[in-house]
Amino acid sequence: MNATPPKVLVLTGGIGSGKSTFARAFEALGVPCIDADALARTVHQDASHPATMQIARAFPQAMAADGSLARGTLRSIFAVDPAANEELKRILRPAVLALADDWTRRQQTPYVVWESALAMDQALPAARVLVVDATDQMRAARVALRNPDWTSAQVASIIAMQLPRADYLARADDVVHNDGTLDDVRAQTLQLHHRYTDLWS
Repeated sequence: MNATPPKVLVLTGGIGSGKSTFARAFEALGVPCIDADALARTVHQDASHPATMQIARAFPQAMAADGSLARGTLRSIFAVDPAANEELKRILRPAVLALADDWTRRQQTPYVVWESALAMDQALPAARVLVVDATDQMRAARVALRNPDWTSAQVASIIAMQLPRADYLARADDVVHNDGTLDDVRAQTLQLHHRYTDLWS
């Protein structure tokens, strides 16, 4: 484990903005990346995890028979109930941050990437925040494309529950635009990688 942990670059943006596309571009350059959503799944799909047991007490109607969070409830329950969504995030956040911090300390690079749609509404140990920007219309189209069983109302509800685009941009240290080609993504990522490497090496 590193005596001096790598710097943390938080890669964020609303759902459908293209965070994962940029994360893959950073990974192609040798930068370790971790997905906070994937970490959250490892927690709420583990019935024995204390956070999952807390979720079960708060939302028994959202649990599967095996004690894990039931598939589809993120969309059917939490995406339509802002208060429930905030409570779920409050429960999961400490567990996800602990996993991310432990992973970060085991990396051997100048910096790592934390990919998270929720980064802007929580305190994270970020050296910099990189926002992936895309129009709300483009985001909605991408979300609908990869979730063909979602209704337009469900897509709109999930987007509306996140921070407005202007809020992401106002809190960003750096911004990349995901409205072009994959080559455009790679070019922007390479430019930033050189900057971050010079900054943190």
